[in-house]
Amino acid sequence: MFTASPWADSLRPTQHHMDHLAGSARRLWDRDLKRWRDGHRAHLVFWGPPGCGKTTLALLLCDSHEQHSYRHLSAVRDGLSEIKKAIEQLHKGGTLFIDEIHRLTRPQQDVLLPVLESGSCWLLAATTENPSAVLTPALLSRIRSYRVHPLSTEDISNVLNFSLTSKSLRANELADDKKKQRLIQTWIPLIAKKSSGDARLALNILEGLIHCEDESAEQDLLAGQLRAWTAQSHYDYASAMIKSMRGSDPDAALFYAHAAIESGEDPIFLLRRCIIFASEDIGNADPNALRIAVDCAVAFERLGLPEGRYALAQAVCYLSATVKSNSLLKALNHVKQWWQSASDQIQNVSPPAHLILKGHEKYRYPHDFPDNFVREQYLPNKIEAFRQQNGSAYLPSEVGVEARLKARLQNLWKKQ
Repeated sequence: MFTASPWADSLRPTQHHMDHLAGSARRLWDRDLKRWRDGHRAHLVFWGPPGCGKTTLALLLCDSHEQHSYRHLSAVRDGLSEIKKAIEQLHKGGTLFIDEIHRLTRPQQDVLLPVLESGSCWLLAATTENPSAVLTPALLSRIRSYRVHPLSTEDISNVLNFSLTSKSLRANELADDKKKQRLIQTWIPLIAKKSSGDARLALNILEGLIHCEDESAEQDLLAGQLRAWTAQSHYDYASAMIKSMRGSDPDAALFYAHAAIESGEDPIFLLRRCIIFASEDIGNADPNALRIAVDCAVAFERLGLPEGRYALAQAVCYLSATVKSNSLLKALNHVKQWWQSASDQIQNVSPPAHLILKGHEKYRYPHDFPDNFVREQYLPNKIEAFRQQNGSAYLPSEVGVEARLKARLQNLWKKQ
């Protein structure tokens, strides 16, 4: 029989039993979080991949001062009303822990600002996303961020071996010594290697193996898990979405966007990819693409799920259907090469004298000339020589708005 709560949760380190707290989570607890435990409090957010110890660290801090109350919320499950209610229920000095905080919309995040300002309670949070990308600037300026890294293969192996001797494991569940040796010698090394530093995933797999009736069932379970490890993950779906947009197939792009979300991907991640795509793969061929991508991302942040999916769908379909150009990507790569060459070969790549502040009297103001243009050299001499030898960095395509930009640049800079 399975235990009432998930095995990984029952094995979570506690204040009185944390020998198996491992990896960077252990280092953070012993070093960086000691002052917090000693009473020098601050608002904290832990970020890193699944199963690395973010929630464990937050819960350990919540338990470190038993005289203070705490509330544990999840942004996946709890909304604005639950957050407000939890804040009202906490006493002075209490702790509010919000798991998956990146799921909160911006208005929901704003509700936390008075708490951070007044100190009515301390905020702890966990997220799988970079806080600078998913939290509002106002929140970021008031909260301290700690990165938690994936566990090493050795760390995972130690946690799994420890779990076999845990009191949370029923005595009769591993009465078979031969099975226990098989787990230790064969399955645990494989799980530790394949679980990508995710302790929760590793423990869940080991739990399944413990409850298998025979070795054949164990092999079937591992075979299925290995297929899952090599199957398309939600990151693969995101990659397929991008490639489908680049290939101008909105049906495929939208399908993969939906598949990614159903596989656990954060829609905000997909929308950030859309913003990148709008510049990298469309650029000035359709400048409207970037505005639509940004607007849809903002709309999602205000709507959340499920209605926010419409904004994602709008961005994906428009970016898929519109004209494409990677001229900006090529231009950026070219100027990067120019800069690298300059750094390697040239001591001085300062702008020409007429472009710097002290040389303003030599500067010719283009708006004083016909067509708002005057032929002038803007690059340093050596870089200009690179351009003359290798060609321009930005070469607009023949599609969309870029066709007009190309014609204008050619007309202005035609050789005399």
